[in-house]
Amino acid sequence: MNPEKGKKEITSGEQRLLTLMHWLVLIAAGGLIAWITRDTLRGVQFLDSPDYRKFQLGVCVLFQLDIVVEFIIAKNKMRYLGRNILFILVSIPYMNILDVTGVHISQEALYALSFVPMVRAAFVFAIITGALTASRALSTFYVYLIWVCASLFFAALMFYEGEHYINPDVDSFWISLWWACMSMTTAGCYITPISTTGNILEVFLAAEGMMLIPVFTVYITRAVLRNSPSSSN
Repeated sequence: MNPEKGKKEITSGEQRLLTLMHWLVLIAAGGLIAWITRDTLRGVQFLDSPDYRKFQLGVCVLFQLDIVVEFIIAKNKMRYLGRNILFILVSIPYMNILDVTGVHISQEALYALSFVPMVRAAFVFAIITGALTASRALSTFYVYLIWVCASLFFAALMFYEGEHYINPDVDSFWISLWWACMSMTTAGCYITPISTTGNILEVFLAAEGMMLIPVFTVYITRAVLRNSPSSSN
């Protein structure tokens, strides 16, 4: 007996619902990104804003709703939970839980938590990008490209927030972005992190660069070989 026989496929209506939920997640996360970026570059402490905390709570609730929809539609519930446990965890509104429980953590840790919902958005964006791309190899390449760009942007933002008050070499976001690029490529930079956040980010970016840059080389090579005239003969 074929184990695949009788296996239910996702209907077109369910697929449309999933796509709608994914786009809503992206739009909501985009609002968070815009809010954090605007206030950080202006030197405003968005973490102290009640409006921001309410907005992030709403975004996390939307993320949880997206998870519930995906879980209901999933044909293998346990497999879904096992594969998506990380993204379920990053959809929890930790900042609001800390507010309710009265638990206090450092400002750096709180700032890092504010980026947690972005991980879920990056995952969903990767799914949609893959679905909209015809070539399988090119799709994977775009997913990695999006991940690298998002990592550089968020790392630069967090580095700027943690360093620009105490590090004389960090006087603008663009300097932070340059530092993030140099750290990921392991080329080195004249800027030496002072804060704990900066040192952690430097290690993270270097490790990520060593893992992802070879992937770019592999997929670019495959794409070139696949589209070369000799491969069609």
